[in-house]
Amino acid sequence: MKRNLVFIALAGLFINNAHANDLNNFVKMNEEATFIEGDNVVHVPEADEYSLQQEYSLAERAAAMGAIAVSADGTQFKAEISEETLALLDQAVKIMQEQGLDSSVFSTEPHEATVPALPNDVISPLKVIGADNRVKVTNTTSAPHLYNGRIAVGCTGTLITKTHVLTAGHCVSNGSGTWYKSLDFTAGQNGSYKPWGTTTWKNAVTTTAWHNKGDTNYDYAIIVLNSAPHGGHSGWGTYSAGTHSVTGYPGDKPTGTMWTDSGSTSAISSYRVCYTLDTAGGQSGSGIKDSNNYVRGIHTTGSTTRNCGTRLTSTVYNTLKSWIANNP
Repeated sequence: MKRNLVFIALAGLFINNAHANDLNNFVKMNEEATFIEGDNVVHVPEADEYSLQQEYSLAERAAAMGAIAVSADGTQFKAEISEETLALLDQAVKIMQEQGLDSSVFSTEPHEATVPALPNDVISPLKVIGADNRVKVTNTTSAPHLYNGRIAVGCTGTLITKTHVLTAGHCVSNGSGTWYKSLDFTAGQNGSYKPWGTTTWKNAVTTTAWHNKGDTNYDYAIIVLNSAPHGGHSGWGTYSAGTHSVTGYPGDKPTGTMWTDSGSTSAISSYRVCYTLDTAGGQSGSGIKDSNNYVRGIHTTGSTTRNCGTRLTSTVYNTLKSWIANNP
């Protein structure tokens, strides 16, 4: 046990040095953002077999992992990551992995909701592979489904803090330098029933690799809300193989209804995890959740043979934690 604590402390020094350098250094940009207006307008990228297997040099990874953020008023910010910083982070992650500690250390516990759902006074009115195995979620006000929510642009997201929504990069940006405007979040929506109403957004953050180049290996983002919908959030952390579920708001089902499917998943690269779970447009950004309902990935792309998502690695986990810390 003492040996493990030594390794954790050593890795922590590397991570703290990385954070103290430029990982958290968001700088205001002179250029105002351009927005795509409207609900249900998000464009889902096609699965790209080449990008799924692509490898990157340290310099390419550092450039890709830089972040770009936008406020609802159109103000933009950017944070660049140096090769030195990324090397420090890689070294910390390597220490953890060699000791088998990364999945236990790079993990955040869930938090129960503190605000009760409103009464339901209203009656609620993909890529599907083979038979459609999705099941409708009828109770969206209990864990783990109350942490899921619908993003107005036509996506799904998961609360990973009280006010931070984890989703796909292509749910906040079109991958060509333009942002989506309709990023308000409705936790636990069930048809026309909105148990905690709709919460407005104030900031969104994604990678420069997705925002400027549409690189699906870096297709992840957070949305920062102006207030906490209900005070709870999901657990989340690094990916490991096994049975997972994808739950969200498919566009081929009645508007605002939540559907889920579960089955085996496998990591096909350092960046991606794939599965034959049934999904449809609108489920982009859904959490890929393990059997304990911890988010371990983000659903992003689909084809007729398999669906895939961004894998939450130790590096992605720490990147997201730094975004959250810098965008409260």
